[in-house]
Amino acid sequence: MEEVKIIGEEAPEDAVRAVLTQRIDGIKNRNARSIAGLVDSERYTKFDDWPPFERQDVSALDREAEAFKVLKEYDYEVTDWKVNVFGDAAIASFIINYRGKIRDLKFNIRSRVTSFLAKRDGSWKIIHEHWSRFPSG
Repeated sequence: MEEVKIIGEEAPEDAVRAVLTQRIDGIKNRNARSIAGLVDSERYTKFDDWPPFERQDVSALDREAEAFKVLKEYDYEVTDWKVNVFGDAAIASFIINYRGKIRDLKFNIRSRVTSFLAKRDGSWKIIHEHWSRFPSG
C-alpha cells in the first residue's frame, strides 16, 4: 500500500534526506553550529573516513569544527540515495564524492555513508553516521 502524501506535508524520506544534505552543506559552509543542531548530542556516534577510525562520540563534532579552520575548499556530489523510515526511526545510505583542500593538501574522496536518525520532538536528529571510503586503486 502506497503512502498518501498530504499536500503541504513533507514526506518523511524527504525530511531525512534534507537533514543529511544540511549536514553536508554544514561541512561545505564550515558551519559547526548548524551541524550541531542536526545531531542528538546525548546519543551521537560516528565512524569517520578520516582518522581517528575508532567510534567517536559527540566530541567528533568539536574535532570537525577545528578542521574547518584549515579547510580551504570543499565541494561534493551525493548519489544513490536510499532512505527507509520506520515510524520515528530512519536509516539512510548514499554515495558521496567530495573534494577540496585542507591546509595545502588536496583531497578527492569517494565514500559510502550510512546514517541512522530518530525523530525527536518533531525533528529528525542524526544518531549515528558511518563514513567509509571506497578502496583506492
